[in-house]
Amino acid sequence: MSAREAGPIERFLADDHLRLHALLTRAVSDPAAIDRGSYDAFRGGLLRHIALEEKVLLPAAREALGGEPLPLARRLRVEHGAIASLLVPTPTHALVAEIHKILDPHNLLEEAPDGLYATCDRLLAVRADELVARMAAYPPVKVAAYNDGPRVLRTAEAALEQSAKQAEARAGPR
Repeated sequence: MSAREAGPIERFLADDHLRLHALLTRAVSDPAAIDRGSYDAFRGGLLRHIALEEKVLLPAAREALGGEPLPLARRLRVEHGAIASLLVPTPTHALVAEIHKILDPHNLLEEAPDGLYATCDRLLAVRADELVARMAAYPPVKVAAYNDGPRVLRTAEAALEQSAKQAEARAGPR
């Protein structure tokens, strides 16, 4: 049995995961301080990566499924919201550890053989190159200043809980 070959969507987005991982690793390489240049690049890049999935990939998959979202879509959106909320406060090593609690399994889910990227490569095969070109051309996202106010979330558990509540509120009554 041969190894599965990644399609263009998976290659593009998994490569971005590697780039972001390298930035975050560099940002926390000194146990006494956060390298803000590397962390800021990670933060902006991760928010852009989330936007690529939310604004390009998931809508294309939904369209290909006749308006039905992918089964993973809700979970991914909740995790995206939680990750984004953990990017609000000024970074610390403890905060980066909390980000890893969500981001590491999230990335594995997206890159799994039956995960988001492989599913989209199969589902969107005829449009994959066009979608990759759209994602490559997607502009940087605007990144707000850090906020360390009292309502800012600083744990993975609290961020996931709040994001899930917001997703339920957006979904409305069933």
